[in-house]
Amino acid sequence: MIVKEKDIIEIIKKGQPKFIKEAKEKQAVLNVHVNKRGVEEHLQKVEGFENQEQFELRKKFAISNKFMIANLLRPVDKIFTAKGGSKIYNVSGEKTKKELIKKLQDVRYGYSLRKWIQMIQANKFYSDPSGLVFFEVSKDGLKTYPTIKSIQSIRNYSTEGRVVDWVLFEPFKKYREDGNEMPGEYYRFFDDQYDYIFFRDGDLIKRVEKLENNWEKVPAIVNSNILNDELKYSDSPLDLVIELAEKYLRTNTIKSIHEFLHGFPFFWMYMKKCKSCKGAGWVGEEKCKPCKGTGAVLKKDVSDVMLLNTPKTKDSPTIAPNVAGYVVPPLEIPEEQRTELNFIWMLMSFTMWGTSHEDSENPTATAAFLNVQPKNDSLEFFTDAFQDMEQKMVDLIGEFYYKEAYKGNSTAYGRRYLVEDPEKIWEKYVKAKNNGSPKSTLNHILSQYYQSEFMNDPEMLSIMLKGMKLEPFLHEDFVKLKGLIDDEWLKRKVFFSEWWTGLSEDEVLMKKIDVLKKEFEEFIKGVNLADKELID
Repeated sequence: MIVKEKDIIEIIKKGQPKFIKEAKEKQAVLNVHVNKRGVEEHLQKVEGFENQEQFELRKKFAISNKFMIANLLRPVDKIFTAKGGSKIYNVSGEKTKKELIKKLQDVRYGYSLRKWIQMIQANKFYSDPSGLVFFEVSKDGLKTYPTIKSIQSIRNYSTEGRVVDWVLFEPFKKYREDGNEMPGEYYRFFDDQYDYIFFRDGDLIKRVEKLENNWEKVPAIVNSNILNDELKYSDSPLDLVIELAEKYLRTNTIKSIHEFLHGFPFFWMYMKKCKSCKGAGWVGEEKCKPCKGTGAVLKKDVSDVMLLNTPKTKDSPTIAPNVAGYVVPPLEIPEEQRTELNFIWMLMSFTMWGTSHEDSENPTATAAFLNVQPKNDSLEFFTDAFQDMEQKMVDLIGEFYYKEAYKGNSTAYGRRYLVEDPEKIWEKYVKAKNNGSPKSTLNHILSQYYQSEFMNDPEMLSIMLKGMKLEPFLHEDFVKLKGLIDDEWLKRKVFFSEWWTGLSEDEVLMKKIDVLKKEFEEFIKGVNLADKELID
């Protein structure tokens, strides 16, 4: 959208609209829970239940929700390790395409575009949903790079979904002109045509800078694709659980203070007279130093012995167990607080992911499937949000550097999240194998097993997937094959493991499938089935 200068001046005069104020208030609360910013200021005194001293202590030793939110969002990591997906860049010339791909490998801070989204923008998706990913241009005008513009830095804007029509930033106090710093109140306004700077002095507002927009549109993307219920600004996916997060923070801080106030066992013992002053509290005209004038022993020495008279008759009292001891605070309160925290956590997790954690150590395959499906469905939503962000960012980068030569892109994230544990996938494979499932189904499940098992070991994953393609009769045992296939094929099945384990990891990784197949055939020529003892 192109905005006339007189209309920009009116926008500046109107100030901050209500929906921006609401978005800023929400962001401040989200930032407390996601990034532990302003935890002490956010906590409120529980009137009628704690005094000011207790409240100050609770603020001082407050544990933020950052760890809890990180654990709650842990499944999102699967999006960036999911298998599948594609990237298609529609740009003129193969050389230009390679240049674009190279630029996307380092957009800022040494991060590739997708890594930048994972490490930086994702956090703002949760904590600053109405803020912007905004592309700035270097001073020489030759490079562009993404920045984060918090909603706290924005005075007003007009958006359509994640697309920004225009944006007015909060005023800044200094402006550099002709090498000189000019103090005052300055506003930056960006629309589809220009990047403006306006100066304000009371009712006087005038333009002091007007730069061409390199994109012919606002180079900005709203962090979140979730519109709030009034369709005015964007919400965080954590908006569903923010009230529970508030309760978790409050309960956890109260639990911490209870531990300080009542968590230390209290030692008691019968009073003993001070050896220095014989219980008088004074030595001559000076206060006794060892007992500080109390006349009693204040510290127990490990060499101290208290001698008690031996009972002379069976009716004489035995007081030894009552000479000293510990007053141990009751454990019911902290235990109940831990139970409450766990309940809140489970409720948040169920709200976010549509499933609860498994209590059983060995759930059935059906139960595991039912538990994973809602989580996968929820991950689809997150995937759509990050995929859309990346596609829009690629467009802004491509349009900046290549203008008309850039025609767009198609970015598709992988959707095979591998949320299930390897053991569960293996159980599924064994069951499918025993039920006589088709080879294509078994290949798919076994591939999922290896991808889950070696998620953080790409080299071993590559080795195992190559092994799947090379091994004859992959899903059959050679004992069952005996008598069903001729000896030449049985020989391949019997000796495959011996040949495969004799290869080094480097050989398997470096050689292509066709080369390995030929080497296996050469190996088979040199072995005899009669040399192998088979089980009848």
